[in-house]
Amino acid sequence: MTAPARPAPAVDADSAGFWEACAREELVGQRCGTCSAWRWPPRDHCPHCHAMDPVWEQLGGTGRIVGFVVVHRALDPAFADETPLAVVHVELDGTDGEMVLTSQLQPGEWRTAAVGTPVSVRFTRVRDGLTLPTFTIRDEPQEAHRVLD
Repeated sequence: MTAPARPAPAVDADSAGFWEACAREELVGQRCGTCSAWRWPPRDHCPHCHAMDPVWEQLGGTGRIVGFVVVHRALDPAFADETPLAVVHVELDGTDGEMVLTSQLQPGEWRTAAVGTPVSVRFTRVRDGLTLPTFTIRDEPQEAHRVLD
């Protein structure tokens, strides 16, 4: 039996640039073209200076886990073959702490997930028209706080 189709993110005028970049396997963030403040989620106006001048900039694709949960039982049948999996909040490097993406780690990496763990982006093509940014753990010395199973 074939698993149901994975749900797709809702793409709107504000987030379209992000999803278009993911399709090209590029990670971008939105900044204000007037005051240069980073912002997430993307939107047409700056929450700092209120300018309506959004600009997309390429990011390095690295960050650190600032929160996570390990899902052992899929509530959506589309994810049944992927459990257990770690859903992570990743604070992206170079965004002044303003961009925290919610995504997932590569399969099997949930066992070593910890707050503070350094990660790098990987792009996962789920199907035609849907490429998602996911993350993989980077090997480097870290000061992390493990959460027990």
